[in-house]
This record gives sequence, C-alpha cells and structure tokens, in this order.
Amino acid sequence: MLEEIMNGDQKAFHDFYLLWETRIYSYFLNRTGDYMQSQELTQNTFIKIWEYRSTLSNEHKLETQLFRKAKLIYIDWLRLQTTIQKRKVAEKSYAEITSSDSMNVQQPSLETLPEKLEKAICHLPPMRQKVLRLSHIQGYAYKEIANELKISEKTVDNHINKALKQLRQILSGIVLALLLIIKFI
Repeated sequence: MLEEIMNGDQKAFHDFYLLWETRIYSYFLNRTGDYMQSQELTQNTFIKIWEYRSTLSNEHKLETQLFRKAKLIYIDWLRLQTTIQKRKVAEKSYAEITSSDSMNVQQPSLETLPEKLEKAICHLPPMRQKVLRLSHIQGYAYKEIANELKISEKTVDNHINKALKQLRQILSGIVLALLLIIKFI
C-alpha cells in the first residue's frame, strides 16, 4: 500500500484513510477533548500525508509515518493554542490599560488592532512576513524556522529584526508593544 500511495494511487490512499481514520481521530480526541478539533486535525494529518507522499520512506511502516505526522500536527496545534492564549491575555491587559481613567490619550479600539497588525505585516517583503509569522504567531524557534525555510539562524534573526523595525515605522507604538507582549508572555 505504501508504494501505491507514494505513486499517487488515490484508491490505495482512500483505503488507507478508511482503515486508519478512526484511530487517528481517537488519538486527537484523547489529547484535545474536542470533537470538532479532532476531526479537523485528523483531516489535516491525512492531507499532509497525501501532499508529502513522495517523501514517505520505505524504511518505516506507513502507520508509523502516519502517527509521526499526527504527532507533528498535534504539536503545531498546541503551539497555536498557546499563541491564542497569549493573545487573549495581552488583549485583556491592553483593555484594562486603555479603560483606566489615568489614560488621557485616546487609543485605537481593541477590535481594530489585529486588523491593523495584519495590514502592516502584509506590507513586509514575503520572506520577512513568513519568518515573522512562523516566529511570533506560530511560536517556532529560530532553529525550526531556519530548518523549514532552509536558511541560517542568523538570517532568521536578521529578518525578524528588520521586520520589527519596519513594523515600528508602520504602526503606532502600542500595537508593536502588544505584539511583543504576545511573544514574550
């Protein structure tokens, strides 16, 4: 079955999916406790297996490779959940600061901050956008980013520094502070 999937046989992949979908779903459900998230993570796992079928190895069982991919998908999901929690804490802190009576300066509304930040990031060159998103939004370490993008860690550091400098020029100081708070909470 492995060889057939590696060669793009959709029927073999469909059979493989039917055989393993329930076990992968259970794997995610045991870890997340969320039915919808488990379904989505299961789908993502099989999508990744299909997308990267040409890189599958003949040295390992297909099931082993499937569960390795599931584990990586789960780790990425955990990183995303951590980032979401950091954002919520930062937004709550920001809301408390801006609602304080001691603040005489009018601040942008909290609802517009993510939109402004996204627009500012979109003004960055594509590689800086990618590196910044991997680092500050998805929580990847510089080494992980370097491996994924096949660049040096120093290049990752340079992209981050230049991206933050550009964002400082594009955004008001409070939005950048929010971004940094999210990264370091």
